[in-house]
Order: sequence, then C-alpha cells, then structure tokens
Amino acid sequence: MAHVHLSIGYANQEFLLAERRHNYTTPTSFLELINFYKLLLDAKRSAITENILKLETGLQIMRSTTEKVEGIQKLMEVKMIDVGIEKEKTNELIEVVGKESLIAEKEADAASVQQEEVTGIVKAAAE
Repeated sequence: MAHVHLSIGYANQEFLLAERRHNYTTPTSFLELINFYKLLLDAKRSAITENILKLETGLQIMRSTTEKVEGIQKLMEVKMIDVGIEKEKTNELIEVVGKESLIAEKEADAASVQQEEVTGIVKAAAE
C-alpha cells in the first residue's frame, strides 16, 4: 500500500511541474471516516429532533392538564361555597327538627297520660 501512496505522491509532483497546478489525494480511509461522521451526525440529529418532539408533546400535555386542574379548583371553590350554604341550612333544619321532636315527645307523653285516664274511665264505665 505504501508504494501506491508514494507513486501518487510522485505523480502529483510531476503534475505540479507540468501543469503548475497542485493536486491533492485523500486516503480512502479518511473519506470513509468523513462518511461515517456524516451518518453519525444524521443519526444524532434525528434522535435529538425526536426527543424535542417528545418533550414538546409532554409539555403541551402538562400545560393542558394544569389548565384543567385550575378549572376544577375554581369549580370546587364555587361548590364549596354552595356546600357551606347547604350545611348551614341543614344545621338549621336539624335544630328545628330537634325542637319539634321535643314538642312531639311532650305531646306523646301527654297523650299517653290521657290514654291511661281514658282507659281508666272506660273500665270504670264498663263496671
């Protein structure tokens, strides 16, 4: 292989003397290295572009999710106000029901007393 390179070097010198122009030769291994570098560069660029697309998609999903969560939080705040109002109404109703149940118990006690009196009168009348 060295003979080929030397002979090309001599041929280049003869070309310089004859034509007064320089001629350069590049070894094929260097050309193969350049081609490999180009392929590797294209592969890396493709991988980086794919990663960029994935990241952009992920960021877009995160943004939309954040917007949805904010909307749900606002809706929840409104609903919590409604729940507070309903809770107050329920507490008032519980108080009213409690008072009415006390009144009903007193009336039930009075009715049972009257029933006993009526039962006694009915027995006395039957005798």
